[in-house]
Amino acid sequence: MILGTVRRKIIANSMIIVLIIASATFYTGLASSELARSVELLFRNNLLMEDIRNSIDKTETSLSTYLTNKSSDALKDYIQNSTKLAEKNRRLNREIRQDESLLLQRNLAGLIDSYLQDTEASVAAKRGRNVQVYSERYENSEKTAELARFLIVRIEGIFISDSLKAFSGFESSIGAVLTSNTVLVIAATLMGIMLIVRFSYKLTEPLSKLAEAARAVGRGEYDHELPLPETGDEIGTTAAAFSSMQESIRKSFDELKSKAEVEKNLMEERMRVLDMGHKLKDAELLALQTQINPHFLFNTLSAGMQLSLSENADRTSDFLENLAAFIRYVLKPPSRSVWVSDEIECVERYIWLLKLRFGDRYRFEVSADEEVRSVETPALLLQPLVENAVAHGLKDREEGGWVKITARLVDGEAVLSVEDSGAGMSAEEVGRVLRDGLEDEHLHEGGIGLRNVIRRVVLATNGSGHVELHSVVGKGTDVRIHLPVAGGMG
Repeated sequence: MILGTVRRKIIANSMIIVLIIASATFYTGLASSELARSVELLFRNNLLMEDIRNSIDKTETSLSTYLTNKSSDALKDYIQNSTKLAEKNRRLNREIRQDESLLLQRNLAGLIDSYLQDTEASVAAKRGRNVQVYSERYENSEKTAELARFLIVRIEGIFISDSLKAFSGFESSIGAVLTSNTVLVIAATLMGIMLIVRFSYKLTEPLSKLAEAARAVGRGEYDHELPLPETGDEIGTTAAAFSSMQESIRKSFDELKSKAEVEKNLMEERMRVLDMGHKLKDAELLALQTQINPHFLFNTLSAGMQLSLSENADRTSDFLENLAAFIRYVLKPPSRSVWVSDEIECVERYIWLLKLRFGDRYRFEVSADEEVRSVETPALLLQPLVENAVAHGLKDREEGGWVKITARLVDGEAVLSVEDSGAGMSAEEVGRVLRDGLEDEHLHEGGIGLRNVIRRVVLATNGSGHVELHSVVGKGTDVRIHLPVAGGMG
């Protein structure tokens, strides 16, 4: 348990300051109460005498009014005033004391008793219509009242004389009392200020050093030295904990710097790998665009040569024009987007060239709605599907085979379809083709076939486009490409 805690230090110093100030205040209070008591003694007895004199005057006035007019109001006033006079008379000294003022009070009390008896007898005689009696008793009360007033003057004089003597004695020492009070208050104030300053300095000095260390840590100076206080209180505990935290932060910061450097190197390596991957994908797409079946080119050129020998140059010119336009289309940059109308035109040229090779062996149908022709699409999607249909689906048919190419706008999507009446595929083959089309390692397989078309649709549309494959063994295959109409092309 910590012995010298900050709380105990604050309480102890505060109690010392409070005791010093309380002592000075208590002494000053005693001196002030003594002065007040002397002043009270000066005026208390004089006030009593003044009240008795006023009560005698009022009683005498109301009695005279009643005896003259016999008014009920005057009688009521007399009773009230005489009652008050009797109450004040009871406060006078009635014992025999060795004090002149007290003996005079005893005589005054007897006179007032006699005065009240005469006034009451005068009132009773007035009620009994005994004029002689109430006149005599009234005169006696008047004389008694004059004697009472005389004694009151004497008593007041004695009170004033005694009070002045007492006050004179107190006045001689009041200067010393005030001086001692002033010195004590000043000393208590200075001592309190000294204790407060000393304790505040001892309390705030380590806190200031701790605050400076905290500001240094905030600036990133984790090596800032923090001298630990020698006290074992809360401040010393806080400083030790802060020093430990400072060391932990410095070590953590060094570890973060090291990890950040490693992560930076890993990120740079990852960026290089991603860049290489993007370049490889572009190269793959470019290679896919240029992988035109060499057998097709050879056979087509052979047909063109035979045609040039047997016919006039017009058909040969058409052949060469379609072949050149087709080759020019497929060899353009692979990252481009084209209109659906461009894809339709490309596949029509390709069909024209196929008919040179196969004649009427296969039947081709091309149908595209006008509203879908202006939709954007990745380049070279339909021609590879038509080539697959002819090379794989219809290769064993000598005649009667057909391929249908359609482009429709369905539910906000452009749907491009290539359907054939070929050999078809099993459900396992369909699943494998769709699955392989979404994996990078299968892109090199199968030339520019169906797998590559699936992958290119997903890449070019950021996943918003997709390919459906419907096929039955012996009944043909239907490949449908779904493309977003707006905002989905990458």
